[in-house]
Amino acid sequence: MAPSSRGVRGVNRNGLAPATALINTNIEEMLELLHCPWDTPVDPTLLSSILSFRNLVTLCVGNDYCCKDGNCTFGLADDGVENLAVTLPSLVSLRLGRVCFLNSCRTTVSSLLSISIHCLGLTTLEIHFNTRTIAGDMQHLLNEGSERDEPRCQLRSLWVGRLPLQVREEDVGVVAKGFADIFPCLEYFSSYGRDRGRWKRVRSKLRN
Repeated sequence: MAPSSRGVRGVNRNGLAPATALINTNIEEMLELLHCPWDTPVDPTLLSSILSFRNLVTLCVGNDYCCKDGNCTFGLADDGVENLAVTLPSLVSLRLGRVCFLNSCRTTVSSLLSISIHCLGLTTLEIHFNTRTIAGDMQHLLNEGSERDEPRCQLRSLWVGRLPLQVREEDVGVVAKGFADIFPCLEYFSSYGRDRGRWKRVRSKLRN
């Protein structure tokens, strides 16, 4: 499934119109911006169709309603996100669908670390990640010191949408420390869900 068959809109660095760009033999090297339709599932099939565009600066899947029949259509795992980050290091804006409340995805905070290490110019990020065991996951990353000496991106705001955050008060500091390690410049969580207050508590400890 080629991206163009799903109505994907692309813009290349020379400002060519989409119709012209798609017949250009250098499109894989020239395309910098890719917008996918709102109903595009974020899954390995999507990845396989876009990873050849290695100079992408903006990748946006406008999936505002990822939950269908009580199931989340975000189908990536940590290894898939790592592959995306390694293959598309020029990304500045990455939005892979509106983060939902189901908290059923397979991606963890390890995906955030992969993105931060490999996409150093990133300034916008919206991606599903599971928070059910986030305190333990963050503690594991901190204990492991994984990629500790690698530079990180300078992301300042992380979109978390309606993502739940059920952590004990004594674990808030660990979660905040983990986020600060992954994103050293992080200042804000963009949340509008019922756990917005908990995200604010983590935010308050980012620099503690």
